[in-house]
Amino acid sequence: MRFDAYTATTKEADHRGLADLVKELTFGEEITVKEGKGMHTFGNRLGFKDESGTEFANIMWGGAQAFTYIEVKGERTPAVVEALRSRYWHRVTRVDACADFDAPGAFERLLSPCLDVKKQFRLKGSKLGDWEDFPEDGRTMYLGSPASVSRVRLYEKGKQQEYKHLGRSDWVRIEAQIRPAKEAKESFNSITPIQCWGASKWTRELAARVLEKHVEPHAAGSTYRLSEREAALRWMCKQYGGHLLSLATDLGGWDCVGLTLSEIIKEQAKVR
Repeated sequence: MRFDAYTATTKEADHRGLADLVKELTFGEEITVKEGKGMHTFGNRLGFKDESGTEFANIMWGGAQAFTYIEVKGERTPAVVEALRSRYWHRVTRVDACADFDAPGAFERLLSPCLDVKKQFRLKGSKLGDWEDFPEDGRTMYLGSPASVSRVRLYEKGKQQEYKHLGRSDWVRIEAQIRPAKEAKESFNSITPIQCWGASKWTRELAARVLEKHVEPHAAGSTYRLSEREAALRWMCKQYGGHLLSLATDLGGWDCVGLTLSEIIKEQAKVR
């Protein structure tokens, strides 16, 4: 069990301090650093890419923001998290905790308890990939709404294009994605990967069934009026889905879409 993604904000470090942290942990590696314009109300952005050209970290600062933002993804996440926690107080906006399995039939064995928990807690879910005709390209099962603080995905990691050369077609990953609500962001800056699974009742139940771990509750915040919010979000996506897809393509990802929408909302609030 380890961290696989971590996003945080801090007022204790500027962009130089966070950039030095990332560079220290990747010393000797062939990485490239590119500075560009920040998104939303951030003035500046640093992107860190590995030798394959994949961005594994980014830092944003300046503009209208009083804090510095850092995001790290992938195998370098645990080391960055450990260093960040030891040096700077921060608030967590997203954390992913994953466990890997590598054995024949692992996906099917994990899928069964996932579907049981989905039914037990009446969770929304979705599938990605062509499960029937092209399973060799990989399958993904999501549990939980995209708008909720807790979400879990089960997927065939070894069948992803960038990992096929490893010949590990049985490699499966199950991952909890937690987006702590405002009141919980501070408490998530010290928890362990397994404690992330304590974010909700259903993630604790899933951990007990799949990971064979008893996890104490660690609330990630309230989901009060979530069903009403989901209805509004679904209506928005139905009405403006095409525009949002186009925006994501232009900006380079859905994280950027969220920041752009946030900036627009703030600007509109000023003129009311």
